[in-house]
Amino acid sequence: MKMNRTVRDFQNAMVSLLEKVPFSKMTVDQICKEALLHRSSFYRYFRDKYDLLEQTMEVRLGQMIDEQGSEQAIVSTLIHYVNTHKAIFHNLAGSKNYTGLHGEFLRILSDILLRRRDSDSHDAIMQALRNSDHPEMLAYLISGGIIGSFYWWREHNYDSSEEEMIDFSLDLMKNMEMVEKFKKKRSNND
Repeated sequence: MKMNRTVRDFQNAMVSLLEKVPFSKMTVDQICKEALLHRSSFYRYFRDKYDLLEQTMEVRLGQMIDEQGSEQAIVSTLIHYVNTHKAIFHNLAGSKNYTGLHGEFLRILSDILLRRRDSDSHDAIMQALRNSDHPEMLAYLISGGIIGSFYWWREHNYDSSEEEMIDFSLDLMKNMEMVEKFKKKRSNND
């Protein structure tokens, strides 16, 4: 995906600010100042900071997915990123209580999954979304699981190792694959 430099600068500014500032307290003016760009440029590309967050997450997750070959590599890279950038996740997640942002993160991640389901990816999540009678509901369920596991990890002070988190995530994906195989077998027998 080709991206213009201004958009990339705003995205990098947001990620940089998330190392220091909670998303809930972040302002468009702060993002513009960090990017060394004018406010009018921001609104040329984004509706608000949530739109910037969604586009940034989609680009970063897309790059991560495109650069990694296997589900295991994608899961490993994502978990390593969260573990390495705990401040970003902390500032996105807010306090220990689920904030109003939790629903926004669910929507953003669900939208990203739904947009990617028509890709030629053969991973269990994309296949499940393509085969589901209720893909939007399933996207929310998967997103809730992903976000919930990161909240759990944070609330337990990252006591579980990256390897434990990776193994748990891969086991979950294997279970999704088994459910899909069972559904196909059942529908073929009907």
